[in-house]
Amino acid sequence: MISYWLVKILLGILALITIPLKLLPVATLSVDLTGTLAQAGNYLALFDIFLPLGTMFTVFGIILTVEGGYFTYKGVKWVYNKIPGIN
Repeated sequence: MISYWLVKILLGILALITIPLKLLPVATLSVDLTGTLAQAGNYLALFDIFLPLGTMFTVFGIILTVEGGYFTYKGVKWVYNKIPGIN
């Protein structure tokens, strides 16, 4: 019961903090930067025959996502265990 209200209060605080961010306009990249990134992708595609960089970046991103999720889980579990009266 106490943990329910604690989470509800924390979510309310988080909602208050993010209100100014919701008022900002949607940001987009400039046309020059988009063209540069597309050109860099074309250059990387030349090396894809010898070294599959796209696949390596995808695997690296997946590994970072899984490790980040695990780190977040451990952090939330640590905070949860610090609350008195909860085992």
